[in-house]
Amino acid sequence: MNTEFGRGAAPIGRRRLLTIAGAVAGLSAIPHVHAQSAWRPSGPVKLVVTFPPGGATDILTRMIAPGLSEHLRQPVVVENRPGATGSIGSAHVYNAQPDGTTLLIGAPDALSIYPNLSKTPYDASKFVPLAMLGTTAFILLARPGLPANNLQEVIALARKQRLTIANAGIGGSGHLVSLAFCQAAGITDATHVSVGGMAPAMQGLMGDHYDLMFSVVAGSAQLRGKLKFVGVAAAERVGAVSEVLTFAEQGLRMQNENWIGVLAPPSTPANVVAELGKSIGDIVASSTYKAKAAELGFVAPAMTQVEFRQYYEQDVRKWAEFIRSSNVKLN
Repeated sequence: MNTEFGRGAAPIGRRRLLTIAGAVAGLSAIPHVHAQSAWRPSGPVKLVVTFPPGGATDILTRMIAPGLSEHLRQPVVVENRPGATGSIGSAHVYNAQPDGTTLLIGAPDALSIYPNLSKTPYDASKFVPLAMLGTTAFILLARPGLPANNLQEVIALARKQRLTIANAGIGGSGHLVSLAFCQAAGITDATHVSVGGMAPAMQGLMGDHYDLMFSVVAGSAQLRGKLKFVGVAAAERVGAVSEVLTFAEQGLRMQNENWIGVLAPPSTPANVVAELGKSIGDIVASSTYKAKAAELGFVAPAMTQVEFRQYYEQDVRKWAEFIRSSNVKLN
C-alpha cells in the first residue's frame, strides 16, 4: 500500500534527497563474500521502478544499484516507468527476457492488490521474488483542526459523527487499510473519499478538507507539525517517527505495512535467481543501507530469497482474502 505507493506522491525534499544520496556511493564498497559464480549478466541490468523519480522507492533502488553493479560487473541502471498503479512497469518486466537483465522494483498495489480487483496484463503469481528492500508501516494522519489528539479520541469521535477518510484511489492500499481500520475499530459510518493521488489527498488533509487518511511512514515523516500523527500500525515504534505511539500501545490490535522488493520475470532460471537474491540481500543487510533506509522510514528486514518468496505469496493471499470478505470492487 502506498504513499507514493499510491498515486502521484510528492517527491522527497531536495536537501534530504541529496543527504541520502551522498551515502549511495559508499554502498558500492560493501564486501561480498560469494564464491566464484557461474552466472553473470550478459549486459547492463535494468531496475524498473513503477513510481516517478525522487520518491522513497526510487531512492532505495538507487541505493542498491552501485553495489549490485560492482558484484555483477555490469552497469546497473534505474528506469522509472510510472503509471496505471504500477501496471505499466510491471507489465514491461513481465514480458522481458528472463535472463536477469530486467528486474522489477515491486510493491503491493500492483502485485498483491489490483490483480485481485481487475484484469492486469500480467499474472502477479508468476513473478519470481528475489529480495526484500524494505517495509514501511502505515500511519494514521488527521487534519490539523480535528478535535481529537490520539487514537482512542479519533475512534470515539468517528463513532459519534461521520468522518471523511481520504485515499489515493478506490482499491488502493490506503483505501483498503482505511476499511480494515474501520472494521477493527468498530467504526460503521465513515465516508471514504478517493482523491486521485496521494499528493492531493495530503494537501486536502492539511487544508482541513478531509478528517483522516492513511499513509506510510516513508511518505509522511516530513509532515511533522503540519498534520496530527495519530498512531502507527506497526508491531513496535518506527525510528523515523519514534515519538508516535503504535496502535497496540493505544489499545487497538492492528498491524499493516507496505513493502518494496525486487522481482524477476517468470521462468527466470534458478541459478540467476539465487545469484541475484544473494547479491541484493548482502547489500540490504549492510549497516550503511539499513541506516539510510531507516532515515526514509523503512525497516530493512533480513530475508533470504526463499523467505521473501514466502512473504510475497502470503501478502497476495492476505489481500485477496480481505478484498473478498469486504466485497471491495472498483467502480
